[in-house]
Amino acid sequence: MRIRPTVRLLVIDPQQRILLFKIEDNVPLDPAHPDMTVYWVTPGGGVDPGETFEQAGLRELWEETGIRAAALGPWVGRRSRVLHFPDEQVQFAERYYLLPVATSQVALTNLYPGEQQVYRAHHWWTLAELWQPDAPVLPPGLPDLLAALLQGDIPPEPVQLL
Repeated sequence: MRIRPTVRLLVIDPQQRILLFKIEDNVPLDPAHPDMTVYWVTPGGGVDPGETFEQAGLRELWEETGIRAAALGPWVGRRSRVLHFPDEQVQFAERYYLLPVATSQVALTNLYPGEQQVYRAHHWWTLAELWQPDAPVLPPGLPDLLAALLQGDIPPEPVQLL
């Protein structure tokens, strides 16, 4: 099984909202829910060879949102999951970073063709909205983690996300 280091970004705007992308994909991201093909997810992606998680996070931020940042915030969460593709199984080793940004303007011009095919929408979610989404939000437990983070409760070690 191939292991794919992955960075995920908890992008928070000045109004304390989190940016999520609505995705529709034929590869289910949750083995417990194989029918789930439409979901909301944080920006992020794979760490390229030779990149650090931080470098990958800044690159992914630019590619997926058009937003530039000088550095990532703290590493606040981790998650491991296995996806079953037609030709292989891949274990995603995800790190979640908190990333406050100064703008809520999103530009999708740098999305790769594969990302453009599955992208359906983006939305800046308030914490209250996050508790009642119109489709599943990944990772599970994101509202609880975000509630703590918005109150300034940064975990001393990254928390395990389901």
